[in-house]
Amino acid sequence: MNTNNQRVLSQALTTAGVEHLQKQCLSGYYPDFIFPGYKLIVEIENNKHSGNLYNKAEQKNSNQEQDDHLTELGYQIVRYSSQAVKNSTKGVVLSIKRYLTSKLEPK
Repeated sequence: MNTNNQRVLSQALTTAGVEHLQKQCLSGYYPDFIFPGYKLIVEIENNKHSGNLYNKAEQKNSNQEQDDHLTELGYQIVRYSSQAVKNSTKGVVLSIKRYLTSKLEPK
């Protein structure tokens, strides 16, 4: 499912001229955003279960399993809260751009 925050961030990245893929299958996982040439994955953390400790722990375990697998493939995973994307879209885009420009060339 493509959330409103994912649409907002995708549009902001496109406007900023940052090429990205959304919800593409990568070794059995569907990260929110993939920057394949830079081996970067960006995930937006959905806070809809913020009051349920069981779901928080379950999500953390799921995230860790996914992160471990994707890290083995050479990807770096960066997570932003949905609140950060909502309240500071430009800041999130600048953060992503800083990471991408810190790499001399895409791999």
